[in-house]
Amino acid sequence: MEKDHYIGVDISKRTIDVAIYVKNQVKKGAFPHETFSNSEDGFKDMKRWLRKQNTVLSKSLFCMEATGNYTYELCLFLEQQSVDYSIQSPLHLKRSFGLTHGKNDKIDASRIAYYAYLHREDIKLTKLASESVRKLKSLIAERKSFVVEIARCKAQLKEAGENAPSPGTVKRTEALQLFLESQVEAIEDEMAQTIETDEQMRTNYNLLLSVDGIGVVNAINTIIATHNFEMFDNARQYASYIGVAPFEHTSGTSVRGRTHVEPGAKMLKADLTGAVRSCINHDKEIRKYYERKIAEGKAYGVVANAIKFKLLLRMFAVIKRGTPFVRKPDFIYS
Repeated sequence: MEKDHYIGVDISKRTIDVAIYVKNQVKKGAFPHETFSNSEDGFKDMKRWLRKQNTVLSKSLFCMEATGNYTYELCLFLEQQSVDYSIQSPLHLKRSFGLTHGKNDKIDASRIAYYAYLHREDIKLTKLASESVRKLKSLIAERKSFVVEIARCKAQLKEAGENAPSPGTVKRTEALQLFLESQVEAIEDEMAQTIETDEQMRTNYNLLLSVDGIGVVNAINTIIATHNFEMFDNARQYASYIGVAPFEHTSGTSVRGRTHVEPGAKMLKADLTGAVRSCINHDKEIRKYYERKIAEGKAYGVVANAIKFKLLLRMFAVIKRGTPFVRKPDFIYS
């Protein structure tokens, strides 16, 4: 998209560094730059400063790297001002900068501004997730922390067995495990209530659950990561984001015939592993595909990655159609 101004923002917990791209300016650190507090007052100061720099917000594109909760208030401010912005992966930005010398917040903001200008034709705008998606994201993270603690309790009980140094230790660990499990149930109830109160989310959630192998966790993860299917146009885009989509990886005659998977949201990819195992056991189409590829000598990881991609294709297909997944008749596989 063509804009009059491209603004890079380097964000930290307390401050934001803002730089304005200047066309034909070779030295990135020489871009107009200022530091503001990462707060509503700081954003108002930024707006006044940009006005002094003859920068029109409605004709500007802001670009920043993903820094978790630190970006939220700024994104909210920009949306209230109807200003376009894009949040980019830190790894993607780092690779785009190439070999660089020197690093500070001012230089980083200038590099991000220059990146926004260079990629203006392809850059994808970002929007804040809905309140329901943000709530789900918080709940699923909380659930994960409790699940980790439950696994730790189980491991301690298994290791102790009959040789526990104190019977009280076992009782306390068992009590802790029961408490954590009750908290997980409470979180899952709250997640269900959150989904139920959002009509579009409820529809998408049920459609995802109709896909063989996709359970509650993978359905919720996908809704969160895609902002309820508003952030990605198709399955391949999302597959690239989570590191499932394979890309050709060849160079001359020394590196050929292999594929390379871009790093993405690794936990989202990892959570799909359980779905793959379920499909191999219960989905005849996937099982025949798996057996054929293994017989051809393909490594398990390569085949599993391909199955994950097939699952993503199915998930996006049911959302696009608005109808549940329908398994092919058994006689096709006989």
